[in-house]
Amino acid sequence: MNKKYIEDNKIAIIQRAFSEFLLLPSLIILFFLFLSYFTYSIDQVKIGWLQPVRLLLKNHFFSNSEATSSLLGAIVSGTISVTTLTTTLLLVIVQQSASSMTTQVFDQFLRRKTNQFYLGFFVGLALYSMITLATVNPPFNPVIGGTVAFSLTGVALYLLVLLMYTTIDQMRPSEIINAIHNRVLNARSRQLDMVAYTTIIKPDNNQKGKEVVTAKGGYLTYINTKKLAEFIAEHCRGSYIYFTKPIGTYVAHNEPIAEIVAPDETHIFLLAKEIIKQTTISVKRDLDQDPSYGIVQIETIAWTSTSTAKSNPSPGTFCVHTLHNILSCWSEDEPVEKDTLCGSIYYCDDTIDQLMRSFENLAVVSSESMQHQIFEAILDTFSKMLDRVPDQWQPKIERVILIMLSVMGDHVLTTALDNSLNTLAAQLRYLGEKETAEAVDIATQQLRNSVGKLNSRSTRV
Repeated sequence: MNKKYIEDNKIAIIQRAFSEFLLLPSLIILFFLFLSYFTYSIDQVKIGWLQPVRLLLKNHFFSNSEATSSLLGAIVSGTISVTTLTTTLLLVIVQQSASSMTTQVFDQFLRRKTNQFYLGFFVGLALYSMITLATVNPPFNPVIGGTVAFSLTGVALYLLVLLMYTTIDQMRPSEIINAIHNRVLNARSRQLDMVAYTTIIKPDNNQKGKEVVTAKGGYLTYINTKKLAEFIAEHCRGSYIYFTKPIGTYVAHNEPIAEIVAPDETHIFLLAKEIIKQTTISVKRDLDQDPSYGIVQIETIAWTSTSTAKSNPSPGTFCVHTLHNILSCWSEDEPVEKDTLCGSIYYCDDTIDQLMRSFENLAVVSSESMQHQIFEAILDTFSKMLDRVPDQWQPKIERVILIMLSVMGDHVLTTALDNSLNTLAAQLRYLGEKETAEAVDIATQQLRNSVGKLNSRSTRV
């Protein structure tokens, strides 16, 4: 088992490398290989309508094979040197940014298509020039190949300028966080397509199900609920699947991910095999399928910048605003239109719970580092969103508010914090949540009593 597990991990690492970064550079390098063959063929055939152009280039730039060889040699050595130095510098920039913004920077840098294109272009150009250089052999003079190499070198030099700008631009906290934000929204759309084939209502029976366990450890990154629902409808009518782990959960080897309730053993055997086939376990969470992972990434960036490790409220505040926008976007989503086959698969979607936990955690870290700006931003988020979120989400927000009150004593009651608390209490009263509003009023008054007195965080309340 251990040997098979190691082999599976190696395959997964290779697949992840291509899905995250290597696919586009590899395709571009293959294009340059094809281009080298194409230009070599043109130089060999000497097409009639190209002859005037070829003679013009030969007379002014590529007079003989020695001149072409020297030019191509300079292009190859220069391209390799510049690419090496630039890549080293960029890695230093990324490393410096990661030291302040956590390792989430690496993930965003690798997944940017522009970064993949730049690397593939530089490596492909160097490889193209080397191949063309290898074909130079008097009396053969690759005029067309040399011209293409020379022209693309000019393009590459300009791309170096773009590469420097785009890399520095990508390292800005706002760009990193916004990139995660966009991927979270896209991942949620895909996740809702998966949820459409599931139900949150368990049948009211106490029948014990047959557990389905994983063959390897990792994160549950994908469940093809559509295929499972169709399989049950076609082969196992009357059977049910209960997924006990939401997307993004870590499961160890031989741990259960689902339970099967079926009328006979044949259905159980068939469904267990199909569940393993239609679920994906990976060594790393997948942001393209798991919006909760993106929320955790934003929370981690905010935690690192807000805590006493960095004490920088600006990125943390922007993270809270980003989570605010995510909550706002999801609040306006139409209810999931369930498929007719949804009743056979139970799945508990905990994405909103994860979003609320992130607000909780950031409130705690703002208290630890006495960053009242973060605390205010969270209060403002709830004040604006309480009357906009679906009714079933309001108790979750109220619970977070009550938890925040328990750590609020570490903050100084600034004017902005006082206004945020008063606005929140007024909004709660307007919505009829009098108990929570009263709790906010009492906590605010206790903190207000500390104003005008000499206090430390341990004696303020």
